[in-house]
Parts: sequence; C-alpha cells; structure tokens
Amino acid sequence: MNSEVNDFVTQLIAHWESAALARVVVGLVGAGIIAITLRARSRGKVSGPITCLWVLLGAIVVLFASNPQNFITTVIRTDYLTRVRIMLGLLSFLVLLITWETVRSTHLKERYALLWVATAVIVLVCALFPQAVDLFRAVAGMSYVTAVVSVMFTFLLLVAFHFSITMSSMELKQCKTAQRIAILEARLLEVENALREMPDDVS
Repeated sequence: MNSEVNDFVTQLIAHWESAALARVVVGLVGAGIIAITLRARSRGKVSGPITCLWVLLGAIVVLFASNPQNFITTVIRTDYLTRVRIMLGLLSFLVLLITWETVRSTHLKERYALLWVATAVIVLVCALFPQAVDLFRAVAGMSYVTAVVSVMFTFLLLVAFHFSITMSSMELKQCKTAQRIAILEARLLEVENALREMPDDVS
C-alpha cells in the first residue's frame, strides 16, 4: 500500500516539475511568508519562537517549489514509521511553542498550560520512544500509528472532560453572581423608592 502511495506521489511530482508557473507562484508565497514574518518581527509584533516557526514554514515552501523532485524523493525514501515519529515530534514541539506563547502573551493560567504541556510531552514520548506504546499495542492488537492516535485521543478526551468541568463550574458561579446582583438591584430599588416617599422636611 505504501509503495502504491509513493508511486502515485512520484507521478504527481513529475507533473509538478513541468508546472513552472505554479512553482513560481508557490515559491513567491513562501518568500512572502518569510518577508511578512521578518517585517512583523522587526516591528515587535511577533515573538522569536513564532518567527522561527513561520520562517521555517516559508523556507519549506520555497524549497518544495524550487526542487520538488529531490524534496519529495527524500521524504519517500524515509522509513514510514520514521516519518510518523518526525510528524509526532513536530506536533509536540508546535503544541509546546503555542502553549508557551499563549502563557507569555495572553497569560494563560498555569493549570491549563500544564494540561497542554502534558499532552505535548505524551506525544513527544511516543515519538522518541516507540517502545513506550508497545505494551498498549500488544494488549489492544493495534499498529504503532493506531496505538499512538488512541493514546493521544484518550489524553485529549481527558483534557476536554476537565475543560467541561471547569466550564460547568464557571457557569454555576456566573448564575450565583447574577442572582446576587439581581437581589442587590431589588434592594437598591426599594431604598430609592423609600427615599422618594419620605417628606422633604424630614431631617
């Protein structure tokens, strides 16, 4: 199956080699990403890690547009599980980077940040140490990729469950706060009516 997919991709890249206009457009898009990112960085609108991420993305796009045959051939020749592990590592790095940037810029609370850091660490462990999921694979009878996806899904499900509990607690607090505000407004209205009914000559 993998060889058929690789052959199909190779054929697409062979057609892509002759599409000069499309390659120029894609290359310009990559160069534009790099230029816009560096301009935003020079104005202090983008942090260093985010700048590196966008510049890396732009460089990959430019590299793919300039020499797609060698780029894709190198990727295809890489072992399938190695590709999966590289993607998992990049995903964990991306989650860590976004979490750090969110804590720095929007002051994300530590307990939420720790949840996402733990998620990224779990993914990174699965990428660096495939033996960590061997026991789960043996019990569930899954392949490596399916086992990793199952572990990630389970952990993200727990994160979503935690967020659901937190949101329910916040809604309950908001309901109680709204009730207290309504009671205070009613009492304030009673006091205002009582003051209006008092005679003007009352000292």
